[in-house]
Amino acid sequence: MNEHEMEDLLANLLQNEDEAPDVRRVTTFEEAGILTYNRGLIVRTEDGSEFQITIVRSR
Repeated sequence: MNEHEMEDLLANLLQNEDEAPDVRRVTTFEEAGILTYNRGLIVRTEDGSEFQITIVRSR
């Protein structure tokens, strides 16, 4: 599995209402225009919180 595949997997899990009911929106770093070489996600929750999840392959 590579970083892109992991990003897709996590995004799909987080967008599943049964798995993450409080998540309102999931956007990739690329979609959000974040300038980085890393893959990652921006997760926005129902209460307005925002989290950035960076995906870095360690092996």
